Amino acid sequence: MKGIRQFSTDFARGLLRQTFVVLVMTGSHPLWAQSTQPGWSAISEAVYSALETEFARSAERIEIDLPAVDPRQTFPQCSVPLETSLSRHNGQGGRLSVRVECRDSAPWTRHITAMVRVYREVVVSARNIARGELLGITDVELKEMDVSQARGTLLQDLSAAEGLVTRRNIASGTVLTGDMLNAPLMVRRGDTVILIAERGGITIRQKGTALQDGEAGKQIQVRNTSSNRVVQAVVTGHGEARVMF
Repeated sequence: MKGIRQFSTDFARGLLRQTFVVLVMTGSHPLWAQSTQPGWSAISEAVYSALETEFARSAERIEIDLPAVDPRQTFPQCSVPLETSLSRHNGQGGRLSVRVECRDSAPWTRHITAMVRVYREVVVSARNIARGELLGITDVELKEMDVSQARGTLLQDLSAAEGLVTRRNIASGTVLTGDMLNAPLMVRRGDTVILIAERGGITIRQKGTALQDGEAGKQIQVRNTSSNRVVQAVVTGHGEARVMF
């Protein structure tokens, strides 16, 4: 039998309102099998409290799923408040370990693994998108999603995705992360580019051939057409790069 606790947060006028709903997924044992064990009740409550506190201000809603417990199993009790600590995590939930420690005259420690589903309003694809497409504002939307299985940097503003290029095919409704997207190329290998060199208040413009692809801000190699020298230049726009001295 497993217990799932849903925890939603809402910030209004600077006050945090918390709403808790406990859902029980029934298994082969009745509800009272867990609730009549004071030791487990205290441990599970400590785990719920630690996780709810950890995610209270970083998620719209969370669901905490604790492992099934054999009702015949006994758990120690503690005469002082239990102490908890969490394993390192990325802030997006998933499978987390909570250390529960009793420091009374007969100390003990338990490690409880919980599944935490974190729901946030994030940028998702509004349609099927092919690799290499330039994203527009209508290609994405904000939606509350479970991000506990997402990997990478989440996007939480539509403008963060606009103007970027997809690195792979993306199905409709996919949570977008930074590693799925690239800045658009401003220069492609083999392109003729304008090399801009500035020194002592003098600006010189010459033509060159890009030896590498590059997005805005990337340093690439460019062969100067006049001197045949290869120089390092930073891409500043479409077909344009500034020489590094």
